[in-house]
Amino acid sequence: MQTPTRSPIAWAILAAAGSMALAPAPGHAQNADETGGGAVSELDTVTVTGSVGDLQSLDFYAPNSSAVISAKDIETQGARKLDEALQYQAGILSEPFGADNKVEWFKIRGFDASISLDGTPTTPNGFFVWKPEIFGVESAEILKGPSALEFGASGTGGVVNLVTKRPHKEESLLMNLEAGHRKRLGLGIDYNGIANEAGNVYYRIVAQARRADSMQRETDMKSYYLAPSVTMDFTDRTSLTLLASIQHEDGHPTNGFLPAYGTIIDTPYGQIDRRLNAGEPGFDHLKRTQISAGWLLSHKLTPDWTFTQNYKYSHLDIDQQNVFAYGSDNNRELWRGYSLTDGSTSNHYIDHRLKGRVRVSDSVEILPVFGIDYLKSRTSGRNNGFGGAPNLDMFDPVYGKPFAVTADPYDLNSQQLGLYASAQARVGSHWNFNAGIRHDQASSDSMIAGASSGYNVGHNSVNVGAMYISDYGIAPYISYSESFRPIPGADSSGSAYLPYEGRQVEAGLKLEPDWLNGTITLAYFDIEEKNALVSDASNIQSQSGKRTNKGVELQGDFRLTPRTGLKVAYTYNHSRQDIDGGLTIRTPLIPRNQASLWVDHRFDMPRGGALTVAAGARYNGSTEDQRYYRGETISSYTLLDFMARYQVDRNWALQLNARNLTDKTYVSGCDFYCYYGGERTIDMQFQYQWR
Repeated sequence: MQTPTRSPIAWAILAAAGSMALAPAPGHAQNADETGGGAVSELDTVTVTGSVGDLQSLDFYAPNSSAVISAKDIETQGARKLDEALQYQAGILSEPFGADNKVEWFKIRGFDASISLDGTPTTPNGFFVWKPEIFGVESAEILKGPSALEFGASGTGGVVNLVTKRPHKEESLLMNLEAGHRKRLGLGIDYNGIANEAGNVYYRIVAQARRADSMQRETDMKSYYLAPSVTMDFTDRTSLTLLASIQHEDGHPTNGFLPAYGTIIDTPYGQIDRRLNAGEPGFDHLKRTQISAGWLLSHKLTPDWTFTQNYKYSHLDIDQQNVFAYGSDNNRELWRGYSLTDGSTSNHYIDHRLKGRVRVSDSVEILPVFGIDYLKSRTSGRNNGFGGAPNLDMFDPVYGKPFAVTADPYDLNSQQLGLYASAQARVGSHWNFNAGIRHDQASSDSMIAGASSGYNVGHNSVNVGAMYISDYGIAPYISYSESFRPIPGADSSGSAYLPYEGRQVEAGLKLEPDWLNGTITLAYFDIEEKNALVSDASNIQSQSGKRTNKGVELQGDFRLTPRTGLKVAYTYNHSRQDIDGGLTIRTPLIPRNQASLWVDHRFDMPRGGALTVAAGARYNGSTEDQRYYRGETISSYTLLDFMARYQVDRNWALQLNARNLTDKTYVSGCDFYCYYGGERTIDMQFQYQWR
């Protein structure tokens, strides 16, 4: 037998990984009666390059909390942004700052979370934020809680990895025409083709054009997206996928910042109109261009070992300025400021990974993964996070008063080198384990608001988990995971900021009994984030802060009948955070109770057609900003959604989506600022699909 040729990169990774500790981890479960005795059932290997499943299994029988939302799920809910697509997931607070046309807003288990594209971090900083196009997404992979193992620095809430659409070995076409509320118009095209007679070169072209007005008057956005990709299977062991995308947005951004006076506090003049534009329509604008290009390389070294390489270059160019309200005179005047950002961010990210399968014995099988990745990011431009702007009568606005605009140089250079190892293991027919360790070396230097700062930190992160799978479809598990996120800057004594550090302990039950056509997950989590920034008397933030959340999640997804489906989610949060003065308060924006329900039913129609009708309800409990508005409760709210899809035949379909069906006016939360939630939207899709 011919010995496989290993590249120098692969040998380097093998050598580096050999010194790292390995521990077992979970894989795909199988009932004990299917595997027989103590024999091990084979673990599933992840074949999608750019998925996070290599390092933390996304399988139901893995000792962690994860979820995968497919493109079909996104389409069914009529989501036009990522935060809308997450609204029926336990543990996720979506749109806490109201509907926003310029950025994604969501928290997982009470904390900020990171977004990655095909396993590549998007490195947001300040107003330099990448916004993904949801039409270009094949699936959204959600890991809840600290997850540094994926790509190092990340938010304590977890990671949402977006797997973009890429070629597959069949010809297909999807055309989607949409129209709806507030002048929404859009056209999407998704074509997959075969490039040669041998069928080993195939490609995909995804394109989207959309425009829509937002709830606030004189706010609108146009967006354009093009993502070509091609896959070349050189042999049955080697495959290369080239991915590229360009996205452009141009319009007037929303600005949902409002004072408590007029939203949750009564005034002699009534409430502030939720459609009030508190900015300056003649001044506010957003122009953003996003470009990415890279490759996904996979080479099977042996039947059990595969080397992958994931490289992506991304460039973000942004020109954004907008006026916003930050307070009031407690009469009629809004106090306002402006922000301005004009510049670009460029990233280079490369990940080398070696994954394999090791059968230790008839009852023990391990899927080890070793890797090394590197991220280099540079941001350069002008920025002013807060400048003064003229007051505005919130009940009778008159725009157009002149004001001066200034901005300071903004430069941030950062890099991160990570070395990691993980493993998933199955022991016998009942036990799943996982473990991983990662070391990161991260550094930066910056010039922000005329001050020079930076960091140079090393950090070790671990995760471990174990699950027992009973013969009755009940699987208890326990896990521990960590995260970190470095930040530039220094406190009032000149000491450099330490990285945010997150850790999570989780225990739960996963159920897939024979009598239930579906799954149920019940999880308890305890998360702590250290080194959170809080304000002190010097007006410079210090790191005496800590934020915690202890809670419970319930997620169910099952079929009541072959025609009727049910999704249910519930979350309980007990979230606290430190503030200046040594006080600990309830975390603003985070409700104690959240719940959602989605029910769908399919009716057969004449000539082979089908009508699917669905209804959803989303409940968010009351919240309170105890730091600034103690005693002022932000009321709970329940929103209703509706969907009807008529599948005329195998090619043609018509779909109606309504969100916030009753057009409820509500405040989504307050954290010094207060925010109105989104109004009712009604959209229609006309779809042609061929394959």
